[in-house]
Amino acid sequence: MNGRALGAVLAAWLALAAPAGVSLAAAPEGVRPLSSFPRERIAVETRSARRHLFEAWRADTNQTRAQGLMFVPQLGGDQAMIFVYAPAQQVGMWMMNTLIPLDMLFVDEGGCVVKVHERAVPGSTETIWSGAPVVLVVELAGGTTTALGIAAGDRVLRLDANWPRVPRPCTGKR
Repeated sequence: MNGRALGAVLAAWLALAAPAGVSLAAAPEGVRPLSSFPRERIAVETRSARRHLFEAWRADTNQTRAQGLMFVPQLGGDQAMIFVYAPAQQVGMWMMNTLIPLDMLFVDEGGCVVKVHERAVPGSTETIWSGAPVVLVVELAGGTTTALGIAAGDRVLRLDANWPRVPRPCTGKR
């Protein structure tokens, strides 16, 4: 095996062995490492009385919301990215420079999931709209919502932020 081939095999092995959410590939200049994003714990409570916990990176500035999970090669089943908006607004998301399929939860100011978009296509520039004013978008690894039974009408809690401060009943369609 020549040096170039050995280097390619080593790079592939390192990419597979890297912790979830950590990219060893060079991202374009100006892209922040995911490790520099703030982190917090979130929970998704389903109507079937199940609580699913996730460690989430938080995107709460224009710069971090614009980047999101771009260039991230994998996301663990217990990891998420949350996009925080204030005030509540119609939000459009896309998958440009995103390498993995994602499920998106659009969440209103009461913590209620108002829309779920499953398996957004990596690299797509098609806009995925919230359909209602939201303050939070949660991105999970593609297929997570189906696997865990997460749907519109469920609740998202930001545990470390004690949010929502005044939860209200979630009554969305399932």
